[in-house]
Amino acid sequence: MGINWTTFVLEIVNFLVLVWLLKRFLYRPVKSMIERRRQEVETRLAEAEQARREAEAVKQRYQNRLATWETEKKQAWERLRQELEAERQRRLQSLSQELEEERRKAEAVWQQERREWQRHAEEQALNLGAAFVARLLERLADEHLHHRLVDLLVTDLEKLPEPEQERIRTAVTGAGRIRGVSAYPLTDEERRKLDQVLSWVLQTPVGIDFTVDPDLLAGIRIDLGSYMIRANLPDELQFFAHGQAL
Repeated sequence: MGINWTTFVLEIVNFLVLVWLLKRFLYRPVKSMIERRRQEVETRLAEAEQARREAEAVKQRYQNRLATWETEKKQAWERLRQELEAERQRRLQSLSQELEEERRKAEAVWQQERREWQRHAEEQALNLGAAFVARLLERLADEHLHHRLVDLLVTDLEKLPEPEQERIRTAVTGAGRIRGVSAYPLTDEERRKLDQVLSWVLQTPVGIDFTVDPDLLAGIRIDLGSYMIRANLPDELQFFAHGQAL
């Protein structure tokens, strides 16, 4: 079989023309398209990587925020616990103070009631004692005891301190005759001594007009205006019963 060189050459030429045509009109556009697709893919990959990094950053921020929230939540719970504990302590202290105040009030009321009861018991005891002493002294009261009380009054007035004398002088509303009451008639000597000692106390001459009152049982009572000298059984019994000076 012989080779047709003309045909062979034409085939070669045709092939080269075909290659040139393919390269010019097909390969370059395809290559350009492939290059564009590659760049688009790379761009998409780059954007995806950027999105992934941003997502990682968001995730990290979210995790950090969660950790911060957890810390803040624990701190808030701790502050709430401390506030509740402080409020509980404050309420307990307030309740303790209120209870202590109520206890003091109850103690004061009890002490007041106890004092009232004690005072009432003392008054009853004094009244009973005064009644007993009064009955006893009524049986013992006689003229001898009367004169003894008068002598004791004269002695006490002679020993009276200067401040007390001054108080008597200040209280006396007038000079001259003074009224007195006696359980029994006074002797002339008793009248003289009383006039003398009262004149010495009042630093002015005085005289005493006495009347007799058997209810005094024994002793005398002298009226000096706003000052009263008492040395008799009823006044002494009243002093004993009430526990205060007359």
